[in-house]
Amino acid sequence: MLQEPPPVAELLADLKGFATAVSEATAVADIDWHWRPAPAEWNLTELSCHLRDVEREVHQVRFRSMLALDNAFIPGATSDDWVLERGYARQNGRLALQSFLAARQETIAMLPPANDLFWQRQGRHSYFGPTTSHELLNLAVKHDQAHWEQLQKLLQK
Repeated sequence: MLQEPPPVAELLADLKGFATAVSEATAVADIDWHWRPAPAEWNLTELSCHLRDVEREVHQVRFRSMLALDNAFIPGATSDDWVLERGYARQNGRLALQSFLAARQETIAMLPPANDLFWQRQGRHSYFGPTTSHELLNLAVKHDQAHWEQLQKLLQK
């Protein structure tokens, strides 16, 4: 990684804050889960499924590996392909979102406090090479930030 990520405490707060913001933003009853801004863009159901699966199959897997192993190998993921492969558009968006929020709580519960040595632990990412748990946390938060903008666009229809 080229740039020093923000402090772990700030990133952990961002991880929690994203889940809270998503929950609050989608608490309204009149959401059109299937509306898409353009034919090639995701709808809210697809985004919710993506968040759920990335949380379970990317973020949690990476953090569990880093917790369990010194110099853990961290595979890359091409999760955008899952939208079609897994038929996200045919799934229940509200249930997918609830599943994401539950998975995010599991992620937060598994992570140690900001002052723990875990955040300095080294791993090997298949795309980025040497990395730390701290840098992986930063990647998770950046993923959230990218999708927050997308979510806001979907809810402003």
